[in-house]
Amino acid sequence: MQVGGNGSTSNPYVISAKPPVTGCGLTGDGTAAAPLAAHVGTWPYACDLDTVAGSVYCDPASGELRGDPPYWADFQGNQTTTLLSTPLRVPAAEQVVIDTISVDITNPDPCRRAIGLLFREVDLDFVLPPGSGAMAGIDGDDMNYLGNQGNATIFNTHSQDNKLSVFTLNPGATRTITMNVEAGRGSGGATITKIQKSIRAWVWSNQFN
Repeated sequence: MQVGGNGSTSNPYVISAKPPVTGCGLTGDGTAAAPLAAHVGTWPYACDLDTVAGSVYCDPASGELRGDPPYWADFQGNQTTTLLSTPLRVPAAEQVVIDTISVDITNPDPCRRAIGLLFREVDLDFVLPPGSGAMAGIDGDDMNYLGNQGNATIFNTHSQDNKLSVFTLNPGATRTITMNVEAGRGSGGATITKIQKSIRAWVWSNQFN
C-alpha cells in the first residue's frame, strides 16, 4: 500500500494499493473480486474430512507453514541360539524357567503413542529315552508336552512354540521386555540339548491416541 499527498485541499492524501503477487499454493490478488485463497484439491476419501484430516500450522520462528508430523514404523528384536555341551535335565516341576531373553523396544515416533505386535518364539531340542516326557512353555504358559512311549531313544526331537501379543508405548518411550523360556514335567531322564529363543516387535505410530 502507498500513501501520496500531504492532506491539503490542493494535495489530498491518495491511497493506492498494488495487488499482491501470489505463488506457492496461493491464488487471487486480494481484491473483493479475487480474494487471496489457498489452492486446494478435492477431498478424495470416503471418511469424513472434519473428523480425520490433519492440520496445517504456522511455525512461529520462521513463519513457514507446517503439516502434521510423519508416521513412523520400525522392526526391533533379539534372538540367540545356545548349544548345550552338557545336556540340561528337564525339571520335574512345572513351568521352571531355564533361560531368558530381553529386548529394548523404542517408540520411534516422538509425537504419537505407538502400537506394536510382539512375537515370542522358543525352540527346544529334547532327547527322550523310552518312557520319558518333557514340557516346553513361554512366560507361564505350558505350550506342549512330548512323550516317548516307544522302546528306543528319540534324539533331538523338535519343540517350536510361539505367542503373539499387543503392546503400546508412549511417544519416544523405551520398554524392556523379557521372555522366560520354561520347561518342566520332566521324567525318565529327558534332557535338552539346544535352546533357541527370539523376541520380535513391529512398532507403528498410532493415529488414535
